[in-house]
This record gives sequence, structure tokens and C-alpha cells, in this order.
Amino acid sequence: MPSSLSSGLLYTAAAVSALTVLGHTKMGYDEVFPSLKNLAAAGDIGAGAAKIGWMEVNQGFFVMAVLCAKWAKYGVRGPYDKALLGMFASTQLWAGWSYLQLGITEPLVPLWGIPALVGLSQLV
Repeated sequence: MPSSLSSGLLYTAAAVSALTVLGHTKMGYDEVFPSLKNLAAAGDIGAGAAKIGWMEVNQGFFVMAVLCAKWAKYGVRGPYDKALLGMFASTQLWAGWSYLQLGITEPLVPLWGIPALVGLSQLV
């Protein structure tokens, strides 16, 4: 069983991850998809793929929310949980770094904040 501090950090990570799904979807419809509309109308299949990819990212945040809630109750156990955590953290760090290289900083909160909360939960 994780400590109450560890559980609190993991439940916070779960909440942030779940809220990220909503924010990411809203940003897609408000900002990203309108920008892609003209490209798609011109026959650019990359625009369609970008829209699909944008929405597909939400599944990762949803799965992480579920895993964080599970880990808050039962702990990060065994090689499968640890492999999932390691894969998630490394891909989020890479994605955040990629956004930072483009000068886009808003995604850094969920991309680096969620893995940081989960990592910190394992140290306390």
C-alpha cells in the first residue's frame, strides 16, 4: 500500500491527466482543427492525419489517469507497472522537449507535470 502522501500525489496526477483529456479536446476544436480545415479542403491528407493524431493522444492521458488511480490504491507493482511508467515518462519527456524546441510551452504542464508527480510519489 502506498503512503497517504504517495496516494495523494498519484490521485493528483490522475486528476490532472483526466482534465488534460478535456483541455486537449477543447484546444483541438477551438484552435487546431480550424487551422487544419483549409489544408484538408485542399486535399492535404496530412491535415486529416493530424486531426486524428490530435484526438488519439487523448487515449494516453485517459489510460494514465486510470493507472494513476490504480497505483494510488495499490501501488506501482511488478515489472509491467514499472515498464508502463517508464515508457510513459520517457515519451512525455520527449514530447515536452519537442514542444519546447518549437517555442510552445503550454503542454509542458501535463507532459512533464504528470510524470513528475508520479515519480515523486515513488520517492515519498
